[in-house]
Amino acid sequence: MAKDSLAVIIPAYKSEFLDRTLESLGRQTDRDFTVYIGDDCSPNPIEETVRRWTDRMRIVYRRFDSNLGGVSLVKHWNRCLEMAGEEEFFCMFSDDDIMEGNCIASFRRTVREHPGHDVYHFDISIIGPDDAVMSECPPFPPEISAEEFFTSLYLNKIDARMPEFVFRRDNFAKCGGFVEFKKAYRSDNATVMTCAAERGIRTVSGEKSRVRWRDSGTNVSCIRTAEHLAELSDANVDFFSWTHRHFSSLGIRYPLPVRTEAGYVIYPLKELKPYLGSWKALRKALKYNPGKDLRYRLKVLEKAFSGLVLKKG
Repeated sequence: MAKDSLAVIIPAYKSEFLDRTLESLGRQTDRDFTVYIGDDCSPNPIEETVRRWTDRMRIVYRRFDSNLGGVSLVKHWNRCLEMAGEEEFFCMFSDDDIMEGNCIASFRRTVREHPGHDVYHFDISIIGPDDAVMSECPPFPPEISAEEFFTSLYLNKIDARMPEFVFRRDNFAKCGGFVEFKKAYRSDNATVMTCAAERGIRTVSGEKSRVRWRDSGTNVSCIRTAEHLAELSDANVDFFSWTHRHFSSLGIRYPLPVRTEAGYVIYPLKELKPYLGSWKALRKALKYNPGKDLRYRLKVLEKAFSGLVLKKG
């Protein structure tokens, strides 16, 4: 494969906005890339939608015999990634998001000008079901370390999803691939942190080079069942336990303030409390394990007890 070759990978299940996603890819000013679409045994007309675009760009489509995303979204990401050829870079895009017209061209120019990175990033806008922009997320600095990414993200200075990141394939494999948590919740953040640990993140610059992330009202974060909320809270606890191990392994002092982290750990458990009750929600908080950072564990337990057990409602 040529230098700077790119695989745009779409783990597909929903079809409502897939046509708009493919249209945005078909309108790229630089169309030297391949789209790999992994149909997660969807009941929706994925293949029919894809067929309308196969003569306008390079598309590799595969329908899998079993639905895996419902069991492990990360495992579905992995089998979609296995569809790709030997491209130097890949992005794990979505079946409902949109690339502005210069994204690929600006990415290649940025790689030529700043070749020493393993993770590249597009700034993002949030759009609704009608494609209208609901909000413009704050732009990333031109270059940001993995540590600064984590801290800025959880201090609400920046925002991040998965589709706007481009990974260098060999480094991604060296770093162990996707970091898996239940429902892939926080997996995007952890994966970026591991892959960018050595060389940081470079943001793609240029006009019409944003990724438009769709808040469709049907995203995973919108599901409000007890089982789903329990899995998200478990993933959240596991993620913040993981971050302590991650920074400790790098010899970096933990960067997130203790009160800030305690708030992130406890908030999903408060949402879960009406379904499970106070004591079961508290037991989930006890799984938080920041290793030797005892201040963090004590603060989480303090906030958990006061917020889940003592507080009424």
